[in-house]
Amino acid sequence: MLRISTQNIYTNSVFTIQQTTADIAKLNQQLATGKELLQPSDDPIGSVLVMASERDVAETNQFIENISALKTGLNRQETHLSSLVDLQHRMREITTSANNGSLSAEDRAAYASELEELLASFVDSVNAKDEGGNFLFSGNETSTVPISTDASGYYVYQGNDGHREVQTSSSSWMTVNVTADEFLFSNPSIDILNQTQAFIDTLNDPTLSPGEPAFDSVSGGMLNSLDDSLTSISQAITVMGGKQNSLSLQETAHSERVLFNEQVIGESEGLDYAKAMSEFNVKLTALQVTQQTFVQVSQLSLFDHMR
Repeated sequence: MLRISTQNIYTNSVFTIQQTTADIAKLNQQLATGKELLQPSDDPIGSVLVMASERDVAETNQFIENISALKTGLNRQETHLSSLVDLQHRMREITTSANNGSLSAEDRAAYASELEELLASFVDSVNAKDEGGNFLFSGNETSTVPISTDASGYYVYQGNDGHREVQTSSSSWMTVNVTADEFLFSNPSIDILNQTQAFIDTLNDPTLSPGEPAFDSVSGGMLNSLDDSLTSISQAITVMGGKQNSLSLQETAHSERVLFNEQVIGESEGLDYAKAMSEFNVKLTALQVTQQTFVQVSQLSLFDHMR
């Protein structure tokens, strides 16, 4: 009976040592990671909740990144469109001043020279690129310069009417770009590029002056084109501003969603350090006691008890 009892004590001690050692190892890992859930079997329901929340965080963070990139792109486009507005204000001042009948041919030529510089700056802004070298206003033909001149020197649009879209939430997408064709060539009166070139040619013609039908026709067309193109470009800027506001609201909502999910994750798998440390110390003490008992039991023999 003594042999059997001793063997039972020995076996139970070994099992207890192994179990306590495993518990301590798990607690040690929990303390190291700060997580109570180390594997799904620790809490199947909680693990499912954590995995769902982590997927949602990853998806939402992707939307936040998309929105950030989209806002940057819209800001860049808006900056160049705003520069077009500034250029047109000066172009209007010149057009109005050049309609003065007391100007000499040299004066009109001087205005024409400044208009040529403004027109070149206008084209440069329309042909602007992003940080990756892609043209901003050429639709989906981002490697094609939007505005160029044909064989006769006429300004033409070379991109397409494609619009790129970016997903900003699980159910919404937003257009990334506006094309130069939309705000410059959507109808003949908006064609400020060729209209400006026509007015430059008129100002450089010493035989034409304000008051003459040929001059006044081109000058009037220039003013109309300035009005219409300014309206068109301003509308594009307004639309972009509305998109920026919408994106900011979505970004805020996404950030709050991420915080909520992270809170859920923390509550589901987060470790109570004080409780875990207390349990760790208790297990460690128990292990030490069990090990001491095991040593004593392993040294016992039937002879020791009979003596």
